[in-house]
Amino acid sequence: VFCLSSCAVRSVFVPTSQNIMLFDENKQIQANAYVGTNTAQLQLAHNPVKHLVVGLSTNYGAGLSIYEGYLGTYGYSKNNAHWRCELLGGAGYTNNYSQIDNAWTSAFKPGNTSYETVSLYNKFFVQPAFGFFSKIDMYKLSYSFSFSCKGSYIDFKKYIYREIDADETKNTGATVYLVNKEYHNKDLYLLEPAFTNKIGLRNVYAVLQAEVMMPYSKSIDIRNTKFSPVFLFSFGIQYNFIFKRPKKATP
Repeated sequence: VFCLSSCAVRSVFVPTSQNIMLFDENKQIQANAYVGTNTAQLQLAHNPVKHLVVGLSTNYGAGLSIYEGYLGTYGYSKNNAHWRCELLGGAGYTNNYSQIDNAWTSAFKPGNTSYETVSLYNKFFVQPAFGFFSKIDMYKLSYSFSFSCKGSYIDFKKYIYREIDADETKNTGATVYLVNKEYHNKDLYLLEPAFTNKIGLRNVYAVLQAEVMMPYSKSIDIRNTKFSPVFLFSFGIQYNFIFKRPKKATP
């Protein structure tokens, strides 16, 4: 998905757009690309056999690398596959480092503030989804609405978030922290409900997705840290490569 979004201070947890495939009876490959202000994400998914889906996702940026893989199953109604559902399970790895001096959020604080974010974590998740698909025959358009909820267990090897008073650090010669949170080998649980709308012409689809992040942890105090964007809005493009069905031999 091509996404126009920006984040002046990168969060400790870096969310990715949820890949909602919801295949029908056609064998196909769905390809997505996510482009932000300083990151690029690629997603591929395929249904090699009926009711089985495999996929992967990679994300690269300045100081950021994310890898995810998933496997799952899907189903659809008999009436033109109007209703569809899927259940995915997967795992991922994220390495994230960002240091920003005098970020735009400092305009709301007195003085100059610098930010440092360091995170290294493994993620294990399940993602159920269901949706409705239909067509507008007059304009030869297809559209769909779907709901998904990604539930993740996140194993943080490193969780570091710092806000530094740049003026006082310069005056005193020692680092002056406004916020200094650092955790190692701690875990966190996360729910990410999302609504996705797709509108397509032939094999090309415009995608709108709204996603919310809901974290919980007994071992990590996420207060006063930029854990996540909390709300993520994505707009993008998707392309489906549909395999032609072999023609039945006539007797």
